[in-house]
Amino acid sequence: MKKIGYVYASSEENYVKEQIDGLNSLNIETVSIEKETNEEITQSDTVLNEIVENLGSGDQLVVYELRCLGKSVIQLAEFLGQLKDKGIGLVVVKKGEAYSDIDDAAYLEMVLKIAEMEKLIIRERTTKGLQEARRKGRVGGRPKISQETIDQIRFLYNNNRYTLRQIAEECNISLGTAYKYVQER
Repeated sequence: MKKIGYVYASSEENYVKEQIDGLNSLNIETVSIEKETNEEITQSDTVLNEIVENLGSGDQLVVYELRCLGKSVIQLAEFLGQLKDKGIGLVVVKKGEAYSDIDDAAYLEMVLKIAEMEKLIIRERTTKGLQEARRKGRVGGRPKISQETIDQIRFLYNNNRYTLRQIAEECNISLGTAYKYVQER
């Protein structure tokens, strides 16, 4: 059984040191540190992906805190599912005062339930928002173009031998829309 530690690339040097110290207290054989790049605005997880790829069933990924994975609650749920499918355990060193007595499996199951609840709440709010918008007469999607414009598109394409780009400019539509109505019969 391999135990691999993962350290989050943080701009705070003290937090990186805190993570390393926390992982070293567990006598982990390997600690991999994600490098922060200036080119990327979002958190890179190249090292994390490599670790997960190289771990097998029965192995453990060890992190200082869940935030060290750099994932939203929903992304975290997907990641935990990926670990579960591969049989990889996740060990969280610092869970917080209230959760220190809970074992990792129960702690992670609780996080999964919270993520599932978050998905349901987002879905429900989105549905309610769409229903409210429809009730107020707003309809989503792209605006429809008039039959007159459709006829003009077809006329320009068939009779005057305009290019699609010229038709799009002439009719004030996108190139894709021009193509759609030229192909439709």
